[in-house]
Amino acid sequence: MLTTTLLTTKIPQNKFRIVALGVFIAALAGCASQPNSGYPQPNSSTQGTVLEEVVVTSSKSSRSSRSKRINRTESKAKSSAVEHGDDSVGDSHQYPEESDIPILRESSARQIFRDYGVNPTKSTRNEPFSTFAMDVDTVSYQITKASLESNRLPNKSSVRVEEFINNFAYNYGSSNDVFSISAEVAPSPYRPGFHLLHVGVKAKYVADQQRLPANLVLVADVSGSMQSDAKMGLQKQALTTLVSQLGARDSVAIITYSDQASVLLKPTKANNKSKIYRAIQQMSAGGGTNVEQGLQKGYALAATMAYPGHVNRVVLTSDGLANIGNVDPKDILKQIKKYRERNIFLTTVGVGKSMYNDYLLEQLANQGNGNYLYLANQSDIERVFVDGLTTQLQVVAKDAKVQLKFNPEKVSLYRQIGYENRALKTQDFLDASKDGGEVGANQQVTVLYEIKLTNVTDGADLANVALSYKKPQGSSVFSLDKAIPSSVIRSGNEAASSDTVVSMAVAAFAEKLRQSYWSRTYDYNQIQSQLIALPEPLRSSKEIAELQSLVTTAARLDSRRDPYSRKFPLSRIDYDRVPLLR
Repeated sequence: MLTTTLLTTKIPQNKFRIVALGVFIAALAGCASQPNSGYPQPNSSTQGTVLEEVVVTSSKSSRSSRSKRINRTESKAKSSAVEHGDDSVGDSHQYPEESDIPILRESSARQIFRDYGVNPTKSTRNEPFSTFAMDVDTVSYQITKASLESNRLPNKSSVRVEEFINNFAYNYGSSNDVFSISAEVAPSPYRPGFHLLHVGVKAKYVADQQRLPANLVLVADVSGSMQSDAKMGLQKQALTTLVSQLGARDSVAIITYSDQASVLLKPTKANNKSKIYRAIQQMSAGGGTNVEQGLQKGYALAATMAYPGHVNRVVLTSDGLANIGNVDPKDILKQIKKYRERNIFLTTVGVGKSMYNDYLLEQLANQGNGNYLYLANQSDIERVFVDGLTTQLQVVAKDAKVQLKFNPEKVSLYRQIGYENRALKTQDFLDASKDGGEVGANQQVTVLYEIKLTNVTDGADLANVALSYKKPQGSSVFSLDKAIPSSVIRSGNEAASSDTVVSMAVAAFAEKLRQSYWSRTYDYNQIQSQLIALPEPLRSSKEIAELQSLVTTAARLDSRRDPYSRKFPLSRIDYDRVPLLR
């Protein structure tokens, strides 16, 4: 079983607080006189020197709303890097706008992904804060698994490192709070001179029998593209399995959509399973894909079913290949915003291995108070709708965010591994209007940082980690924070927990697949060596055995050249920074 050190510092009651707008402004005003403590004012700038940058960008264009359709959009990517000490780096480099990031398509399979680039290494002196939304999707790992099992390397743009890391279960300790926080630091075997900081957040436990009753509207794609790749059969199996896990307190309605959306099943108690099953089996594919209308009708029906003290959720199943109505997730989200504010949550479920729009489904969930799941086979269905049903349905916190403040006296440089498309500005942390992540019961959130330690002899804290969130049916912001003490530093990987060792290997695998700059310093064999060294029975567990198999397959298939070797040979690599492009 995986284990990681639980931060044992007790959270004082006065640090668990409701932040009302007036109190928030007053508190921030008080912080102004103490710039070296607390969290910054909303208008304060913590922009600092970016030490390295490998971000795929594209120039803006004046496309019409019609030409913005995702399935017609292709952009050429170009890499940029920023020299150590370059103070000219603008806000867009650290917090890229959606329009600055290209949608990339693997044309052979019509798979649509968006490349969010790679996080830079930053100086704690200039930018001590790292802030991001607490999202915990795992779809990227599942897409990669399906691709490698079909003997194909995944599209680089489909690899989101945090979704690889969060695919694995870790043995975090629990507390009586909504969240518990664990942390550990060990030397990085992949970036010489750096350590890896592993931070784990665990949401409170809710037993299946304690789950709130659910009102679900299933919004099912019955367009022509669902005829391919056995997607319609997989969708029917998934919805049937979901319904089979519901009880007499739950209710279900079904919307289907192709060119138009229509009500297939009016709200029905979930114990009337035969009626619901018959409706699911009636589905047949044909026509276009009007996701926008399907969601609009689904949310409108969900609003009539919504009830306080219940799980009120829309479940969208699709391959994401929208081609009728609005097809940009930002435009669709505008149409459903009023329902989102009424605490109706969203689950997007991607179906199928080919002809698939990851970008649309991921963004709808990411920005729409939701979670994102992926189904490629029966095993995925059982993992999502049987083993993890309570986690998928019952939210324990919404708009959840994480913020680390590094101590410059202990940590000189840091790089967050993954979470590129979930980055937030420092002042967004306690801003109730800024969207965060939705966290389900029993869920874990794991984040890794590469850090360069400057002083390991004194007992000062390495950093402070803080969480902010709202209750599922509330609008007030709660927060809690804990110090990361020097005592969590391990002398070597042999002294580190299995949690940290596994997360290191998983992150290295994802970085290798997406060909990030630092992944050129190691090979797949080093990743395998870490996994082989894990203790039994963990090494032979199903998830680690599967990971080892995927690493072996990737090593066999990956004959790609080092994209940086021509201009920046490995012999001259500077482990503290990416070179400046001239």
